[in-house]
Amino acid sequence: MGSRRRTTPGIVALLALLLATALPLTALAQGGTPAASPAAVEVPSEPSEPLVAPPAGKTELVIAQSADVSTLDPQKSTQVNDISVTFNLYDNLLTRGRDLSIQPMLATEFNQVDDLTWEFQLREGVTFHNGEEFGADDVEFTIERTYSGEEGLTVASTFSTVQDVVVVDPLTVQFVTKAPDPLLPARLAFYGGQILPKDYFTQVGPDGFNQAPVGSGPVSFVEYVVDDHLTLARYDNYWGDPIAFQTVTFRPIPETSTRIAALQAGEVDIITKVPSDQVQDVADLENARIEQVLYNGLYVLGVNSTVPPLDNPLVKQALSLAIDRQAIVEELYGGQGVVPSQPAVPGDFAYDPSLPAYPYDPERAEALLAEAGYNGEEIVIETTDGYLSNDLAMAEIIAQGWEDIGVNVNLSQIETSVRAEKNRTKTFLGMWWSDPTSALSDPDGMMWRLLAPEGAQPYFRNEEFDRLGTEARTSLDPALRERNYRRMFEIFNENFPWLPIIQPQESYGVANYISWFPYANQYFNLRAENLTLGG
Repeated sequence: MGSRRRTTPGIVALLALLLATALPLTALAQGGTPAASPAAVEVPSEPSEPLVAPPAGKTELVIAQSADVSTLDPQKSTQVNDISVTFNLYDNLLTRGRDLSIQPMLATEFNQVDDLTWEFQLREGVTFHNGEEFGADDVEFTIERTYSGEEGLTVASTFSTVQDVVVVDPLTVQFVTKAPDPLLPARLAFYGGQILPKDYFTQVGPDGFNQAPVGSGPVSFVEYVVDDHLTLARYDNYWGDPIAFQTVTFRPIPETSTRIAALQAGEVDIITKVPSDQVQDVADLENARIEQVLYNGLYVLGVNSTVPPLDNPLVKQALSLAIDRQAIVEELYGGQGVVPSQPAVPGDFAYDPSLPAYPYDPERAEALLAEAGYNGEEIVIETTDGYLSNDLAMAEIIAQGWEDIGVNVNLSQIETSVRAEKNRTKTFLGMWWSDPTSALSDPDGMMWRLLAPEGAQPYFRNEEFDRLGTEARTSLDPALRERNYRRMFEIFNENFPWLPIIQPQESYGVANYISWFPYANQYFNLRAENLTLGG
């Protein structure tokens, strides 16, 4: 961009790739603030029902989630109940709009200097919640922390392409990558890219920071009482428009009927994870409505492929064939979902529309078990109840289907907090629920982000899979990347490091005096552009 932008074969290839992955070309070709790219998903412009005036004196927004938060450190969790909070406490350099286009946030413009170097101009006048000024040192500290090797960082693989973060001046930062990384702007717009205050974090350490976090987002931390509430306050010095409420409270209410009752009583304003069989119950409320979005990701059973008999691909193929996914879509989700076919979703780069949906064939499953030499070894499902909509009900249906073909299933229910700890320590016994999000609209942001050797779920290794993923991550050739990913999908569907179950419609209950929209990528945005009051 500008006088420093050089037209090289690598950048020509990069521009072709950006067209394929819907990144904003304005930032590369012209300079200035990145423009919104063509919409990746259609989004409504108005609430599903007309708004009414809020209750008199309404100053607090109360959100009921299906489980409590597990951490306020944005680099230690990507699970949905945590990111609902952290994407509002913190800002990224770039962000995604509701149409999933990349938009400016703490960075106002960016350009590619050469194949290995990206430069970002930072927003002036931004302060953290403790009054510290935001600058390039904070960006350097935050991103370097992700790949520093510190224990327990769920986002460790996100910026593993980065060789160095260079502070050019207080409001200019460069990223030097180990090899060309066409997806760096997209990485900065999601998991792991929430910017931390270097001086404060260094002063208090990770434990102190988690207890009293400081970001630059539109809300600041006030109080957290485990299993009861998390209170945030509007940050009046926020660089953007102020949010619509003085305080925001997140409450964990695991029981769905209790969440709905709280919404009906006016005790809460937004509820998450409304199961499809109770969507109509919320829609029928006089004071609330349903807002829905097709999730830009999958609900899957993660698989620890290092433990027998799950180390045998034939066993996992049999287990997949014994899951009646279409029945789950119809009976548990009321048809509000899609049976997947691969570890990617429609709209992702390299998504293969020719692949058929995962089939249901219990007779073939029994034959594969016999071929695999399965001899009644126990298979553990560590299921949650409320981490995902219908997670326990799905686990029970799946377990019954497996028992019907002779599988010895141990269905164990664990708390969401236990799941979070097992996710961090990588200690799942067999299978567990996960909801991988297509964070980059590219297989690198879902399949490879989690399943790479340094990823958050490295329970499966295959030499060809690893080689292809590593090569695709650093290639500027869209044809090569597509070819690699298509072959990785084949390897995935032979080995099943996850058992994909459904791409669901996600439903939220929203008070009828609030205009608020869910994002397809689970970005829970409380900022002024996405949440307003009626009346």
